[in-house]
Amino acid sequence: MNNTKLIFKHEIPIEVFAECNTTVELLINNEICFKKEYKANTIHKEVIELNNEYNGSKKNTMSFLFSGEREVEKKYLKILQVSIHKQIMNIFNAEYFPDINQEWWEQITPSEKDGHNETIYGKTGSVFGWYGEINFYYCCGFDLRDRFRYNIENNDNTRLLDERLNWIFLDENSIKKHNTLND
Repeated sequence: MNNTKLIFKHEIPIEVFAECNTTVELLINNEICFKKEYKANTIHKEVIELNNEYNGSKKNTMSFLFSGEREVEKKYLKILQVSIHKQIMNIFNAEYFPDINQEWWEQITPSEKDGHNETIYGKTGSVFGWYGEINFYYCCGFDLRDRFRYNIENNDNTRLLDERLNWIFLDENSIKKHNTLND
């Protein structure tokens, strides 16, 4: 291979709405790659595009931080797709840490709490209706050898839980075709 670095292009279409001004930040491995403020009462649609360099056979974290100038009832961040090097990640496998107003939470009934918990932790899909942090985990590599090397070198609990890590490969022969974007 003539490319010795894992520099991947990212394309992430999002939609943001809130009744107040909000901010969305995108961090990759704790480094800010994108930050933008959005005006209140407008549906904002855009595609975040960036290039990022990765180390092979390493687990990576992509974090979206959604915040606003004040707590409002109607707000959301939709992450419509995450494409890295024309490979699609499973957006339904996000780890979500919503910022919930504890005073409000303590005042609602147990059945309302159950309903909100089901929405937050089970049915969010790609729509996040509270401020907070949304994390995606994935690995990058040149080819399948990096995946095998990762499995040997890392004692990762995700395998015990039968959780499937997203893998992004530079080598087209290592990519599962159902995980790619059609040109």
